[in-house]
Amino acid sequence: MPVKIGRRVIAYGKLSLILADRGYYISNYHPSHEMQYGEMAETLPLKEWLVLPFNHDWDDLSWNREDLEDLVRVWAATRGQARYKPYERLQDCCHSIKAMLRFKARQA
Repeated sequence: MPVKIGRRVIAYGKLSLILADRGYYISNYHPSHEMQYGEMAETLPLKEWLVLPFNHDWDDLSWNREDLEDLVRVWAATRGQARYKPYERLQDCCHSIKAMLRFKARQA
């Protein structure tokens, strides 16, 4: 199957774009079930996000060098993807995936 990040697909009649590798699933659908594969997109619709992990809050930051070290800068299509990327890096520090729910993300 021509599954690759950046490939255009039609899933159940809806035009979509593969933005992440989710194992056996693409765009929330199984890659062999009612999928039509198209060409590769020239660019991905990713946005730059700032993610504040754990129990911090945007208002608590004093924006000095020490606070800025806690921020994680990522490129993602959605806020949820932006929160998940730092979780992947920090999951050894987290007791469960529920810790990611406390991560805050906003567009840079």
